[in-house]
Amino acid sequence: MSSQKSSHYKADSKMELDTNRKAWIFQPSDLNFVWGGDSRYWVVPKEPRVPAELKMVSWLEVTGSFEETEPGKAYQIGFKISFKPDATGWDGAPLVMSAKIGKKGKTVWKKIKSVNQNKGGSEPVNIPDESDGQFEISVSPTADNQDTKLQFGLYEVWTGRWKTGLLIHEAFVSTSVSSLLETQILL
Repeated sequence: MSSQKSSHYKADSKMELDTNRKAWIFQPSDLNFVWGGDSRYWVVPKEPRVPAELKMVSWLEVTGSFEETEPGKAYQIGFKISFKPDATGWDGAPLVMSAKIGKKGKTVWKKIKSVNQNKGGSEPVNIPDESDGQFEISVSPTADNQDTKLQFGLYEVWTGRWKTGLLIHEAFVSTSVSSLLETQILL
């Protein structure tokens, strides 16, 4: 058996609840990065509130999971990103988010159109933004005793081009406004 170090970075999963934003926050160390175990491709910090830096990949895959879901609730998913001034490979790259509930759940996909508009901006922005619309997934109301783990990700694996300069500040999961309204009506 070989004791080789993995070229992928596996999450620590120490997400935190931000009560002001009413969202669970995933720092970069709470996410999984394909090629994140190799500093030639990604720099994934252990310190909180320091973004992960993409050095160079042609296969962008950043994933996370959230186990705090409840049957009958909807959840919004997003990432906070920015780009270094010298970022390359992003023009026309189809950045996509995905989510599914449970290992056998149906995957929902959302293309992020706003990423090229934000290129070159050093200020972090949330994706999807208003121009993309929200990215939301619901847990079945009859999901008791079923796998309700929310699995989500950010991808660009289709162009085969090398990409550099992406900074991932965090990912976040929040209860959907429609779920909050339903809860208030029931109270």
